[in-house]
Amino acid sequence: MNRISRHQIPLINALVQKAGIEIDLQSLEVEEMDDGGMGGLRFSTSKEASKFGESVAEVSFKDTDSVSVSAALFPDQYGQLFELDIFKADFSKLQKWPNKIECS
Repeated sequence: MNRISRHQIPLINALVQKAGIEIDLQSLEVEEMDDGGMGGLRFSTSKEASKFGESVAEVSFKDTDSVSVSAALFPDQYGQLFELDIFKADFSKLQKWPNKIECS
């Protein structure tokens, strides 16, 4: 697990604000998911038996190559951040993390 990087913060911040979640983003630890480089992240959780919950917030944006990207935030069954799922319409690698203004 690694600390969340500064270029990941705007997107995650937009999602947690949209979901109404209060969290110290600087304390988050994440692990990149094996998703072909689209940018998905798994969050560190203190619960060993954490399970994937339902999406609490979603945003979309265009990558620098103008391909549509959707991002969804999923907590676990205990309400702790579990996963950031990123899907790029053409399945290519995410070229640039969006800033908050680019998220809708």
